[in-house]
Amino acid sequence: MKRKGIILTSAFIFALSISLHAQTDSTSQSEEGWRKYEVSVNGGLSLPSGALKTWNDSLGAKTGLNFGANGGYFFNDKICLGGYFTYTQFPMKLYKLHYKLYSVGAYAKYAFTGHTHFEPYIKIRAGADFAKLATWIGPNAARLRELSYGAGLNLAAYIGSLYYTSDFGGIFLEAGYNFARLKNNSVENGGVKYKLQDNINYIDVKAGINVFFGPEQ
Repeated sequence: MKRKGIILTSAFIFALSISLHAQTDSTSQSEEGWRKYEVSVNGGLSLPSGALKTWNDSLGAKTGLNFGANGGYFFNDKICLGGYFTYTQFPMKLYKLHYKLYSVGAYAKYAFTGHTHFEPYIKIRAGADFAKLATWIGPNAARLRELSYGAGLNLAAYIGSLYYTSDFGGIFLEAGYNFARLKNNSVENGGVKYKLQDNINYIDVKAGINVFFGPEQ
């Protein structure tokens, strides 16, 4: 919990400090109407939290990796709606298998535009996490296998900042907290039904490349 608080607090301070300096620099973008679409790719670290970190004592997850892509439409220069896909993989503490999440859904982003090369933003996501999790199976639960438990609701909130490297693109850094409602999801294997006892929570820290496309001329 302490590490989670440090990460989110640091990201918030980073975004806030950039916003406070938004009036001090200049940028080559026009005031409005200069972008309509965005496409981005990203990767980073994912930190397990709650039950996932201490799963059944010996099955706890360690810090993992994530990769993803996004695409969105700007209703104005500040508000963007779009869709996303993310793959997240957590290694286990004591075994060589993994916890895997395939996430797909929609996002809404609000950008704090200003006269600077930095652009802080906040983002919320809603979608589904398709979970493939390591589980003890078989007689006396003697074998460990990755089983697909299906989809659960995913909700997430992010804060971040983009740094413009050109008029129509840049690099970004963001951090967010994810909640996956997977408790009681079940799967059958070998005639036996297995059920998840807890939901999944995790933190994402991502860096990536964002490209914007202007309005049609």
